[in-house]
Amino acid sequence: MKKTILISLAIITTLSLVAFTFINEKDKTIDNPETASIEVSTEKKLEKIEGKTTRFDDFIYEISPRFSPIKKADLINATSINSIFNENKINDIESINSIKFIKVENDKRTDKSEIGNGASFTDNQINFLKSLDYSTSFVMEMDYRLKSDLIERISTPHYTIIPETQAQYIYGKDALIKYFKEHTKYATANIPEDKLKPAKLYFNVTKDGAVNNVRLDRSSGYPNIDELMIGLITKTPGGWIPALNSEGETVDQELVVSFGLMGC
Repeated sequence: MKKTILISLAIITTLSLVAFTFINEKDKTIDNPETASIEVSTEKKLEKIEGKTTRFDDFIYEISPRFSPIKKADLINATSINSIFNENKINDIESINSIKFIKVENDKRTDKSEIGNGASFTDNQINFLKSLDYSTSFVMEMDYRLKSDLIERISTPHYTIIPETQAQYIYGKDALIKYFKEHTKYATANIPEDKLKPAKLYFNVTKDGAVNNVRLDRSSGYPNIDELMIGLITKTPGGWIPALNSEGETVDQELVVSFGLMGC
């Protein structure tokens, strides 16, 4: 009889301990039930969105001057191709027949140009380059031949003149791209990739660090996305640090946000 009572007590004690431990462990997992619920909900939502937007990881793929940047101070002092091309590239060239500088406006060549023969720039070419202001773009059309072959080639690199210190977002480029991506991921979630187009959005950072002259040069093919991007660049939180010229004075600079599919 005593043995039976002792066994029963042992079983009851063990079960009580197991139940108590289980309850404590359960309580730990729901210590903050509201937070846990939010985390699960957020994870599920992001999984769903990411599944549809994997193709758009690079939806915002560049924030920069329109073409390859070249500093105005370097351009003012340029007297030959050596002032623009690096030494390795120059060493590959056998001869240069001609170089033509062509001003670009609204992504199109204009009739404003100067041409010269050989690697050295003429006085007219030098004066032409000096006349170009910040954020102006131009083409350097070069007729040349490489040492490696006897074929004459035409090279047309495009450049955009930048200040000595470029304008920048106060929190940095990475933060700006993250800002754009975070605010466009829902809008781009259901867009078919084959319908999206490469788009470009121009804007000025003024000498006071404000954003103005926001204009869409190329549409993404989705007006609502275009309008969203215009609103985002107009209202970037925190502001901008203006560009500086060689004298340390603040100047305006035009920048371009490239979004949508990768384009030129």
